[in-house]
Amino acid sequence: MTIVAFSTIALYNVIELSVIIFATFKRRKGLYFWSFIVATCGIVPHTVGFILQFFALTLVWWAPVLIVGVGWFAMVTGQSVVLYSRLHLVAQNERRLRWVLYLIIFDAIVVGIPDMTLAFLASRPDANPYIVNFFSTYDKVQVGIFFFQELIISVLYIYETARLLGPPGGQNPFGKLLRYTILVNILVLAMDITLLGTEYAGYYEIQTTYKPAIYSIKLKMEFSILNRLTKIVKNRGVALSRKEILWGAEIQKAQYVVVMADEMGGSHLHLETRTELQGDIWSCD
Repeated sequence: MTIVAFSTIALYNVIELSVIIFATFKRRKGLYFWSFIVATCGIVPHTVGFILQFFALTLVWWAPVLIVGVGWFAMVTGQSVVLYSRLHLVAQNERRLRWVLYLIIFDAIVVGIPDMTLAFLASRPDANPYIVNFFSTYDKVQVGIFFFQELIISVLYIYETARLLGPPGGQNPFGKLLRYTILVNILVLAMDITLLGTEYAGYYEIQTTYKPAIYSIKLKMEFSILNRLTKIVKNRGVALSRKEILWGAEIQKAQYVVVMADEMGGSHLHLETRTELQGDIWSCD
């Protein structure tokens, strides 16, 4: 029953996220948009694959493993790329950004591929018990590795956002946004810790269905930060009665991070970088 409940939550959130994504992003391009799409779509095969496996809904033993593998890479690596692309919007240190990208690629190849290979070997009808035990241990290790990977990216994001927007104190919109960002990341960390708990406690069936539910919730929380940012932009538009509103902060070599609402009071939002800005800009000092 618990497995069905978590699977239902994950699949429902995918439907909701799909609507939110296309309602929020006016310009459907760029790493941030596509990483959202990939991470969201990956939840479906990951969830469906384990349903097929746990309820023995297919006679082909390798089919659920293959479906889960495709979903796992899209969901887990996609989530990390979402965090990376969000970090890319605020970070000024190009070297640090490259190392984060290298970390994501390294973990996907060096940690992810062996985990999927072991999953295939351990799922065979004639699987060697030693391989099954080794996979059980390795799977716990990879969950911990990806937990720390996302933790590192989230901490860097909070640090870079604080540098960009200023300290979290005060009642200005940017200070409130930073405090909210910190709170959301703390909640995400708490959910990841519960995921680790189910994995290390040996509840494999619960962990594998709880995981996509958690990842879908984390993506929705990511959008909650964007919604806060949209409200700041919309409020600025009402004050100035402008058709197009810009919020920006100067970064490396006259580059700018821009958040744009397409209409005053509208709900569409897109993010981009520019070499120069026109119009009124909110101060981040």
